[in-house]
Amino acid sequence: MYKKILLPLDGSERAVKALAHAVEIAQKFGAKLTLMHVVPSLPAYVNTAVDQLGHAQQTIINELTRHGQEMMEEVASSVLDKGIEIDTYTVLGQPADEILEKAKSEDYDLIVMGSRGLGEIKGYLMGSVSNRVARHASCPVLIIH
Repeated sequence: MYKKILLPLDGSERAVKALAHAVEIAQKFGAKLTLMHVVPSLPAYVNTAVDQLGHAQQTIINELTRHGQEMMEEVASSVLDKGIEIDTYTVLGQPADEILEKAKSEDYDLIVMGSRGLGEIKGYLMGSVSNRVARHASCPVLIIH
């Protein structure tokens, strides 16, 4: 049933809880687990700047990317003994958009992700990543609270 599971990670406590569920599902179904981290794009007005501001922007992006890759390596090594195939993927962009695109373009069977813990009204108004992914995903989405 589930052969490819996508697990977006942001370093939050909810993402750690989602990891436990994703690992258990992957073990039961013999599925491959992809850990994904999206480095959020910086606001558009920063992208128009040149010289020092442009350099600062690239430095920030590089640091966020490095931090995300380290986090995923740490997570991957923590589940090495679980007997599942794991790979990692890091991308720059808008988190919900990138998660949706990855799931669709690579035919994932399931997305497992943590919620931000927002209430229904606040989550609707703010458009949390997990809510957007759940509404638009091409596959089932398991949101861990």
